Amino acid sequence: MSIEKIKELNPEVKLKSVDDKVFQTYGKILSDFDFNEIIKYSEENIIIPKTGNMYEASVKALESFPITEELRMNVYGGIEIELGFCCGNNTQLTGVEYHQGSEVTIAVTDCILILGRLQDIQNNQYDTSKVEYFYLSKGQAVELYGTTLHYSPCTVQEEGFMTLVALIRGTNSLLEGSKVSNVLVSKINKLLEGDPSQQEKITNGVYNGLVGKMPEIKHK
Repeated sequence: MSIEKIKELNPEVKLKSVDDKVFQTYGKILSDFDFNEIIKYSEENIIIPKTGNMYEASVKALESFPITEELRMNVYGGIEIELGFCCGNNTQLTGVEYHQGSEVTIAVTDCILILGRLQDIQNNQYDTSKVEYFYLSKGQAVELYGTTLHYSPCTVQEEGFMTLVALIRGTNSLLEGSKVSNVLVSKINKLLEGDPSQQEKITNGVYNGLVGKMPEIKHK
């Protein structure tokens, strides 16, 4: 669905494109790479679930594409990375996370990114009224900086959304070993706080730190 139609359906959301200059606070568009081959493979081989979201941090088939090595060398400066996918039916911000190091998001479908600034977390709480909404079109890819708060994209179509996600290898793996004193650390290189509505996640240890009510993104 076009950005104009989404704006019409969601007048309370100040939706911008990642092409807008404001996006430069959060990241940059990766325009010097060819993602067509890996997007085509993803369309043909990854199935968007009918309900909920699905995330796989590392998928060998995706990591075998030459573009993964190009990203490793030219975005991450040679650091080992993982490449996986996030897809589903999300329509609302239910948490914010950040990582040490950038996250690359490649749009297999159109979707909306809801982004914030790490600097706005105060006393481990984040006011969701500070987020900004950005439309990411199919075929576009962005590097989200390590200081950018983000979470699952939102769908703009009935069939759901799909993105490919690159991160420093090991990110989002289970933590083992020493006790962590930072309440936001939930997995390896994943600092996360959830919305009070996500009771199951909070019961399982995700920090309850979001303040404010988030609108649901309508696409029909």
